[in-house]
Formats: sequence, C-alpha cells, structure tokens
Amino acid sequence: MKRIFKKVNAFIKGLIILFKPHTIFGFLRKPMFFGYNTLSLSKWISKQDSKGTYNDFYTSKRDYARRYKLYQHILETKNLADIPIDYLEFGVCQGNSFRWWVNGNKNQDSRFYGFDTFEGLPEAWGMVFKKGDMNAIIPDIDDKRVEFIKGLFQETFIPFTQSHSLKSEKVKVIHLDADLFSSTLYILTSIAPYLKKGDILLFDEFNVPNHEFHAFQCFTQSYYIKTKLLGAVNNYLQVALEITD
Repeated sequence: MKRIFKKVNAFIKGLIILFKPHTIFGFLRKPMFFGYNTLSLSKWISKQDSKGTYNDFYTSKRDYARRYKLYQHILETKNLADIPIDYLEFGVCQGNSFRWWVNGNKNQDSRFYGFDTFEGLPEAWGMVFKKGDMNAIIPDIDDKRVEFIKGLFQETFIPFTQSHSLKSEKVKVIHLDADLFSSTLYILTSIAPYLKKGDILLFDEFNVPNHEFHAFQCFTQSYYIKTKLLGAVNNYLQVALEITD
C-alpha cells in the first residue's frame, strides 16, 4: 500500500510541476507565505510560558524605549551587570542599544563586538525600507572592551571567529538586529557551534513574520535548539530568549 501511495504521490507531483501552476497562481505565493509565517508566529507565542517574564502583551501602543526596560530585566534577573560577558550585536546602526549594554556591564573582562556594514541594508526589507536605508557612521565609544567589525556578516563573521575565541565559559549575549531573514539566518547558523546553555538571544524585530521570526524558526528546527522566553515587549517585537538545550 505504501509503495502504491508513493507512486501516486510522485506521479501527481510531477504532473503539477509539468503544468507550471506558478504561471497562474504565482501571485498567491507571497501572501500565502506571509499568512503561513503569521500563523506560525501566533502559535509560537501561544505556546510560550510567560509566567515570571517581563511581557507587555497585549499593548495597543508601540514604544521602542520599552526595549531598555527589557534589557534591564535581563541584566538584573540573569545577574549580568558585574560578570564577564561576550556581547555580540548584529546590526548596530547608530549604536543606541550597543551603548546601553556597554554602560550596563562594567566588568573589564567583558567584550563587546558590533557587526554592521554601516552602509545601510544590503537588500530591501519589506515594502518600506529599501537597499541602503539605515546607514550610519561607526559609533564613537571610548572603551577598550569595544570592537566594531565593518562589512557584510557573510564576509566578516567567519574571519572574526578565526581571530577571536568564542568558546569560553562567559555568557554570550547575542543581539540580532539585522532585520532581514537572510542576515539573521546566516548569523544564527554561523554562531550555532559557539552557543551553550545559558546564552541569551535578543531579537529587535522578532514579530516580523517573514524575517527575524522565520529565521529563528528555521534555525531552531534545523539545529534542534531549545529556548526559554525571558521577556518580550511591544507585542513580541523585541524578545529575549535563553538557550536551554
């Protein structure tokens, strides 16, 4: 019976491809993909245990300043203010969140790495932001613990790992503010070998279904990574997660 089913399935699939349905129904691809990811996001949120977490869901007003309250919650509950950490931010732009973490942790053994092209988005993001938007100059931060790495993540991160030790006992705080699916997925998959239990992932546009959330889903499902929600603000736009396995 299984053999018959496989043959019928293969025949129908081949027949569908033969008739090139994309020429008629291709316009449905993007809205259906967005719908699928939105449903997946809704399901993911509903499955999270929000007890004891810093969470403002549901709110009718978006306030980006809330992310600093989320950072403070993580800093205090995970006792990150005084211990040595490795902070890596992907998508620095003007450096507001980067500065917050540099000021929030004073341990001299901590290291803060900021990755960005500083030339804007490498590709369009949605229907509003075009290639080159959100360009900025490298932030001027007078702290010997700080290092900025300029360029595309796909060109700079692997050389960075070859010259810097990321396999340490220090807690890693990974701040993903790359916006794009491609950039976020690349970093998550590239940094996977260096992640350990207790490391923290911060997302700045998590509830954008086709980009950061979709990258997170692809990553956790492909690498069997498990996380625990630590906090979320602005209806899960900014999210903090802890690696549990």
